[in-house]
Amino acid sequence: MHKILYAINSIIAACLVLSYLSPYTDPGISWFIPLFGLFYPPILLANFAFILLWFVIKPKYTLLSIIVILLGWGPLARTIGLLHSSSGEKGIKVMAYNIGKTRINFNRKDKNKHIRAFKKFIEIEQPDVVCVQERIKGHLKHYRKIFNEYHIYPDSELGTGIYSKYPIIQGGNMPFETVAHNATWADVVMNNDTVRFYSIHLSSNRITKVTGEMLENPDISRTEFLKDLKFIFNKYNQHAQLRSQQVDQIMAHASKSPYPVILSGDFNDVPQSYVYRKISKSYCDAFCFVGTGMEKTFISFMPGLRIDYSFLDKSIKVLDHYIIRTSLSDHYPVVTIIDPSN
Repeated sequence: MHKILYAINSIIAACLVLSYLSPYTDPGISWFIPLFGLFYPPILLANFAFILLWFVIKPKYTLLSIIVILLGWGPLARTIGLLHSSSGEKGIKVMAYNIGKTRINFNRKDKNKHIRAFKKFIEIEQPDVVCVQERIKGHLKHYRKIFNEYHIYPDSELGTGIYSKYPIIQGGNMPFETVAHNATWADVVMNNDTVRFYSIHLSSNRITKVTGEMLENPDISRTEFLKDLKFIFNKYNQHAQLRSQQVDQIMAHASKSPYPVILSGDFNDVPQSYVYRKISKSYCDAFCFVGTGMEKTFISFMPGLRIDYSFLDKSIKVLDHYIIRTSLSDHYPVVTIIDPSN
C-alpha cells in the first residue's frame, strides 16, 4: 500500500515541477506545460496533503514533497502570502473589480434591490479609484447612479472603465484586435501626484460552464469526458496566446507613460502563467508585498484561483492589499492601498 501511495505522490510531485516551467513556456509553442501552471494551487495542496499523510504513517517519505515545494519558493510566495501584514498607514484606496454579474442582477425584476446593494457597497468601502471590467450595455444609467460622486472615464457603455474621486485629466481606450475585451487608461491627479491607471480585461478562457459540468459528472469512462477535457485544453491554450498578445500591446503603451503606472483588472490568468511573468518583469504584484494566505479572486470550485490583480510601478509604495468577499459579482473586488508620493 505504501508503494502505491508513494507512486501517486511521485506523480503529483512531478506535476508540481512541471508547473514551475509554465511561466517560462510560451503557450504558442507548447500547450501542455501551461496547463500545469493553471492547476498549480490544487497540485500544491495535494503535495501538502501527502506531507501530512506521510508524517503520520512514514515520516521519511515526507522529504519528496517537501523538497519539491521548496524548489518552487517563488511560485509559493506568489500564491500564499507569508507573514505579510498591513503597514497601518492611510493611503489611496484602489479597487479592481469585474462586475460582470450585473448582466444578470440588473436585468431581474428585483433589479432595484441589486442596484441599491451595489451602491451601498461602494458607499461603505469608499474606494478612491475603481477600475471596473465587464460593464454591460444598457446599464449606463445604473452605473452613473452607483458612482454618482465619481469622475468617470469613459462615461460610456465600454466594457472597462475607471471611476475616480480625484480629477481625471485625460484618458483613452485600447481595443484589442483579437477579441471584444479591451483596456481603458486614465491619468488621475491625486494631490500632488499623477498616476496613470489601466483598467484591463484580457481574453477569457470560456471554460467555466464545461468545467462545472465535468465536476458534476466526473465519470472518466463516459465518452463526453475526454471530449470536454480536450475542449478545456484547447480553449485555455487558444486564449492564453491571445492574452500574451494583448499584454504586449498594453506594455508597449504603458512604457510611454509620463507618469507612474498601475495595471488593474481581470487578467484571466494565474500567477504561474506566461502572461503573469511578462508583466511582473516590469511591474510589482501588490499581493506579493502585503497579501495574506491563499487569495482567491474568482468564485469557482478551484482553490487559490487568483486572476484579478493590481500591478504597480516600482516607485509606488504598497501599504495594504486584500480581497472583499461579497456576492455582488462572480469576482471578488481586489483592494490595494497605495502611497504614490514615494
